Amino acid sequence: MGRRARRKTETLRRIEDAGWQLFRTRGYEATSTREIAEAADIAAGTLFNYFPEKRSLLIHLMQRELDGALSRAFDTMPSSTLEGELTHVFASLTQCYANERRLGRVFVKELLFTDGERRAESAAWTFGLVKRIADLVRTAQRRGEVEPSIEPMDAAQQVFSTHYFGLVTWLGGTIPSRVAQEEQFQASLHLLLRGLRRSAA
Repeated sequence: MGRRARRKTETLRRIEDAGWQLFRTRGYEATSTREIAEAADIAAGTLFNYFPEKRSLLIHLMQRELDGALSRAFDTMPSSTLEGELTHVFASLTQCYANERRLGRVFVKELLFTDGERRAESAAWTFGLVKRIADLVRTAQRRGEVEPSIEPMDAAQQVFSTHYFGLVTWLGGTIPSRVAQEEQFQASLHLLLRGLRRSAA
């Protein structure tokens, strides 16, 4: 890595560290871009070269946390049924949101209204997760758990939608607790997988 690339990497790391610390301690709304730049020891213009809006930095940071949660989930995947595997993956994501619930609520809200490059990155992130779920469905099909005629990507999208609906309603306060959210997801997942399961006949 050349000197310029190392300098850019180091600047990005300082922005990430400063933004994460301030967002967690002061809150997203109470933190200004000027304060982030000062904490990162850079000029405000430099910050905007990396993240043109405060929401862009929050989305970047939360997706980094979620990536870590997903990596840990897939690295520790138990030998189980498809239902057990999906429960394991989405429990890890839910725990990530539970650890940072205040920022998670802002993240989901800001993500709905972002556009341009960040929207494209978010769509790519979601598509990547759906593809990994589809791989689990394919493996379950080879085990004989899931009807072979079902398109794995279609099934994966339904599973992700079930998770996302429960996540939004929990973060928004419609579902009163994380336990209730997980129970609802488990019931919905069980019902969905009943429809995907290969019949004995």
